[in-house]
Amino acid sequence: MDMKRPFSAAVFAMAFITAGFLQAAQAEDAHTGTATTELQYVHAVQENGSPDTGHDADCEKQLSDENSRFVGMSVRTTYEINTSTNMMSAESTFPAPQSMEPLELTVELSSLGISDVYAFGTFKPSMVPEAYAILFSIDHEFEDATSTFVIYGPEGEGYNCVISSSEDADSSAVAGKFKEE
Repeated sequence: MDMKRPFSAAVFAMAFITAGFLQAAQAEDAHTGTATTELQYVHAVQENGSPDTGHDADCEKQLSDENSRFVGMSVRTTYEINTSTNMMSAESTFPAPQSMEPLELTVELSSLGISDVYAFGTFKPSMVPEAYAILFSIDHEFEDATSTFVIYGPEGEGYNCVISSSEDADSSAVAGKFKEE
């Protein structure tokens, strides 16, 4: 009788069982959820990300224009985060900002790799040409979700407009990361 065959089968079975336990443990670390936020806090930033309070009123006017739907816009973000593998994805859905028809847009967000929060973003999205960035962050307890849009200011003026669901968007870990770069 060949003793290699039962030994090989036992090793294979143990590897299979171990892989099953690892998958089960990773599944427990997977978090999926949906966060709905409302864009309401507006401020201006210089092109380097520093505050530009002298243009806050201009941004408020630009984003509150009758042809714009940014102020008060609801943003629904669906996310999947595996805390053990750090694999994550997210997408944000919102009404088309420049359309008065009930058209919804969905934008896929990439992980930004920022410590202290789970952060996602997309830059220069073709579906929203007036936006430089669409950002989403949520803390490690899966609370305090924040959506932030960075909208181009008037060409040649040297500032952009930020509208966020958080009053503290300019001091968030996500915004701070952009100031460093």
